Amino acid sequence: MSGNFNSVFQNNAGYVEEMFSRYSSDPNSVGIEWRAYFEGFHEGFGTATALANDVPHFNELLTDLSHQQRKESSVASNVSPDAIQFEFKVAAYVQAWKSFGHLKAKVNPLSVSSPEIPTLKKENYGISESDFSKTTMAGLLIGLDKMSFAELHKVLEARYAGTVGAEIEHIESNEERTWLQDQFAQIYKPIAKETQTAIYHELAKSDSLEKTIATKYIGKKRFSIEGADAQFPAVESFLDEAGKLGAQECTIAIAHRGRLNFLVNVIGKPLERLFSEFEGYPNPELHGDCDVKYHYGYESERTTRSGNKLLVSMPFNPSHLEYVGSVAMGDTRARQAMYHNGDSDKVTSIVLHGDAAFSGQGIVFENIQMMTLQGYTVGGTVHIIANNQVGFTTDPSDSRSSTYCTDVAKVTGSPVFHVNADNLDALHNVMVLAANYRFKFKKDFYIDLVCFRRHGHNETDEPSFTQPLMYKIIKDKPAPYEEYAQYLVDKYNFNSDELKEIYNNYRSDMNKVYDKVKAEHLPIVQFTPLREAGELKLVDEKEMLKPAKTQISLNKIKELALKICQTPESFKPNPKLARIIVSERKEMAEGNKKLDWGMAELLAYASLLNEGYSIRLAGEDAQRGTFSHRHVTLVDFETGERYTSIKECIEQNAKVEIINTLLSEEAAMGYEYGYAVRQAKGLVLWEAQFGDFANGAQVIIDQFIAAGETKWAQSQGLVLLLPHGMEGQGAEHSSARLERFLQLCANANMQICYFTNAAQIYHALRRQLHRNFRKPLVIMTPKSFLRSPRAATTLEELASGTFEEILDDPRISKAQKIEKVLFCTGKISLDLFDALEKDEFKNKADTIAVIRVEQLYPFHTEKVTSILSHYKNVKNVAWVQEEPANMGAWTYIRFELEKVLEKIGIQSKLMYFGRSRRATPAVGLEKQHFIEQDKLIHAALLSNESTEI
Repeated sequence: MSGNFNSVFQNNAGYVEEMFSRYSSDPNSVGIEWRAYFEGFHEGFGTATALANDVPHFNELLTDLSHQQRKESSVASNVSPDAIQFEFKVAAYVQAWKSFGHLKAKVNPLSVSSPEIPTLKKENYGISESDFSKTTMAGLLIGLDKMSFAELHKVLEARYAGTVGAEIEHIESNEERTWLQDQFAQIYKPIAKETQTAIYHELAKSDSLEKTIATKYIGKKRFSIEGADAQFPAVESFLDEAGKLGAQECTIAIAHRGRLNFLVNVIGKPLERLFSEFEGYPNPELHGDCDVKYHYGYESERTTRSGNKLLVSMPFNPSHLEYVGSVAMGDTRARQAMYHNGDSDKVTSIVLHGDAAFSGQGIVFENIQMMTLQGYTVGGTVHIIANNQVGFTTDPSDSRSSTYCTDVAKVTGSPVFHVNADNLDALHNVMVLAANYRFKFKKDFYIDLVCFRRHGHNETDEPSFTQPLMYKIIKDKPAPYEEYAQYLVDKYNFNSDELKEIYNNYRSDMNKVYDKVKAEHLPIVQFTPLREAGELKLVDEKEMLKPAKTQISLNKIKELALKICQTPESFKPNPKLARIIVSERKEMAEGNKKLDWGMAELLAYASLLNEGYSIRLAGEDAQRGTFSHRHVTLVDFETGERYTSIKECIEQNAKVEIINTLLSEEAAMGYEYGYAVRQAKGLVLWEAQFGDFANGAQVIIDQFIAAGETKWAQSQGLVLLLPHGMEGQGAEHSSARLERFLQLCANANMQICYFTNAAQIYHALRRQLHRNFRKPLVIMTPKSFLRSPRAATTLEELASGTFEEILDDPRISKAQKIEKVLFCTGKISLDLFDALEKDEFKNKADTIAVIRVEQLYPFHTEKVTSILSHYKNVKNVAWVQEEPANMGAWTYIRFELEKVLEKIGIQSKLMYFGRSRRATPAVGLEKQHFIEQDKLIHAALLSNESTEI
């Protein structure tokens, strides 16, 4: 063996050696192609198992082969060591092509050159020109019979170095690899003429729309699909095959490039709606601020090429490219659960990406990791990466370190196919393969669709400023529909005039729609969701502040309370939990003990489930709760089995999922947002381990949760549970950044709450579903006072009470004595109540009222005015908070309270008691925290001047 062979072959032959060793121990431990190879490359080598029993290394096997032959009578004497050595060389060479052939594939439509790949050079495997005439059985590894090496070499080049490159061999499963390699062997098979005709129609329609917009709305941004037109027929091929496989619905997500084209041509948005958005005729009935046209979504029922009905949906998406992936997955999962009893074959999904974003944005990795997780799997998603070979103005060499933009996809053992977008027929076969793989193996499938971008980042950019060489090539390249038409004419005898007529008819039809919109001044029409979500109202703050009926009978609450305390007879919870949680909750259920926060929260879920609403709670430690307060799912101390007691309360096919999430905020919250948009008959919640962890999902909060309704007229009721409170735990475990949420509040877009009583969480969660509209609910949840007696409630308060936006001071019996009113929210109020019971402040207890603002937004001005008006002799009004002055609620609430003071006629200036402005939410030294907290309480109760600590 030559030195050159040793140096390269050693790495590539290791796989062959491993396969041989595994085969030797157990023939069934390797794939069928390897069994066939080891058993069949020579009749006399049928008992190859015996050869490797005492040979740990491949080189030793080759060296000692002659000796082994003499010892093993089962090996025929006419098998020479050279022949066996040659077979192993060729086997390693074939395996190299299976593993690395994609590197040599001609997938770039802008280049005809094929790179030299040292790993694929036959010389590096000890194979020379003189070996071309030798016969080999190594073709069995890719499903071929005995043939000459020359013939095998030609097959390898044709299969692996064509216009499709396949990354398959990184997948662990033998079954998957074998199936994929078998399918890949047929990737260039001819497709039906009817399919070719459909593909041409789709390309013509795509180009017609782009050209129509370009000529009618000169200079307007449209983020054209041109150059990546192949995405359209690719998705159609997938939808057609998915429909044949039983799919009834599909979620399709895409960023802004090509979105307008997809909305009209794939999703079914009426063209006149798109043109009316370009025209911008005013419509007084529009809700909110609206958005740019290439951020909108749509859904409709349509037919596939084969005539199957399919409901297709495109989620709304801002310019934060990859974030919609998690939203789409949540939407898909919700539809599977709500309408198809969790059957992932009925609702599938496809996500389209850009190359630079896919390799550059971290949320992609978070999304990918959800693939097979029990709480997130959707049965596999097909991903198409439109590889424009440029990101804005950045070359691939500056935008990623990996070989491919898709390399991150391999972490989950998913197949990746690199496809030249010019080969539409092969692309169709890849999409059919992708659909079948997804339905068979329930995993993601990735298509790196190598294409180009006809224009700059948008139509007003000049791309030749930054990529002059690339755009010289692009300038001379015909449109995809023209290239495909020429291909059909040249190779399949299509009629050129008929193809041109098809294109011209599309242009003519689109011009007619444009003329109609212009002539009739058709106004913009906002999308109304299908199914239950379309029945929800879009309401203002006044409507949000109306009371909701959240009460149920006391007997029913007691019944549910007892149910959630029970465990199966054979179930053995952790002994500590059996005493602390199970026994205590039974006392609460029987009315012998007040209900803590955890019990009230569980009763909210149980009562909603009992009314037929579904519950989905996901978060970091959601089953237990960060502070061990929830324990909605118990784990058997001996068997490890899990038991969720609130499931016993289910009625009317309601469903419950309590999910400990992957350690993600951005993708995890985006997923729940997508789920909540669809789930109009259930409660969807996401909980952070600590509230400030939510800032890892700021894009989802800013662009979707806070702005989704005003931009897109899209309502949803996602609940965020964010532990919050200054308790000496330092800057990163204290604040849920309340100020950021309040800064986002306007136009009745969400609800921000910070409760002090367990009854409030019960009524607030029930209120979410007992209204004919949905609004996000952000709750600053407690930490230290989860079990505080001061925050406890009773079964009677749950049965007869209601949600209270503002809580007056329950201690006050003589309002005329009150000289000072302290407004506050959350934990600080309980600290104030505790202090007022101490001897040091007893003389102030009858002259100070503590009013709790339980719901900060929307602010209930009327209730605050009514309560404050009772205190006729008040001299000082203050806001008290434990957060720094530039954080917490102060910068928001001061204007609301000052308006109330002015309305009532109170002349004194609103005071502030709290920490001074800080760069961090809390000090890092626990002792310092308590010193500051003590000063704050003293100032609030004793001082008549604003004080910053």
